[in-house]
Amino acid sequence: MKVWAFLALQATSVAAFTTTSHIVGGASSRQQHQRSSTSSLDASALIIQNKGGGHGELGYQLAKVLQENYKDKITNITILQDEDCDMEKEPFKSYGVDLEGVEVNYLPIGTGADWIDMHFMQNMLGGKRFSFEYVFDNASKKPVAEYKALVDCAAEWENLKMYCYVSSAGMYTPDADGPFPMPETTAVKESSGQYQFEQYVLEKKLPLVSFRPQYIYGEKANKFDYLDYYFEYILKDAPVPIPGDGSQIVSLTNSKDVAFLLASVFGKEEGAIAQRYF
Repeated sequence: MKVWAFLALQATSVAAFTTTSHIVGGASSRQQHQRSSTSSLDASALIIQNKGGGHGELGYQLAKVLQENYKDKITNITILQDEDCDMEKEPFKSYGVDLEGVEVNYLPIGTGADWIDMHFMQNMLGGKRFSFEYVFDNASKKPVAEYKALVDCAAEWENLKMYCYVSSAGMYTPDADGPFPMPETTAVKESSGQYQFEQYVLEKKLPLVSFRPQYIYGEKANKFDYLDYYFEYILKDAPVPIPGDGSQIVSLTNSKDVAFLLASVFGKEEGAIAQRYF
């Protein structure tokens, strides 16, 4: 029996129209961001985080990576968190413990509310004077409602250097006779919401870099269904059923590795944008 694991290179109430912000330690990130706008040496990062699932831990891990390894490049970090997340579960309950100095704004991301436009979203981000050099979008599923509004906002930011989108390898449609593991040039399902979102970002002429990871796991993950399948058999020392002839390779990537991959674009913006897909 072989188990394959490859390192893939791969919020506030709507009715109230206000944002719930949580600053973890130190001065307000809003205040820091205002000061940083006067210095070319400072840069800010916006992490857009969904309410959980397979990607649920990435925002937390990315914020930690940026704080610990990119202090010379990123001075302000804001997490735009889906307010439907369960604050009693990981990684969300660790925000206040582990992410000192990071601002977390809770907004209705994922509701599909088509009344949320770029003007409303920009106000939720702090108003017209607030913008970000780097955006890491770990929430958008298709170019509609609040997801579209975020892109429309970013399109107005003159200082935006990179829009990094955590997409999904689920959009690939490999041919039975094609190469495996799949390269980034593998055909995709154009009806996929993630693919359509990528196209909308490009349509708005943003500097897109899209990451398409497969299965993600981690110490603070909140979705284990795909891992349970494997370990249920492994712990019993039983063969793991694999579809087809049994030669299919599965990519299981640690969330910390994905976070380092996302952050690896710093200082390599031109090359990352040129390659586009990872």
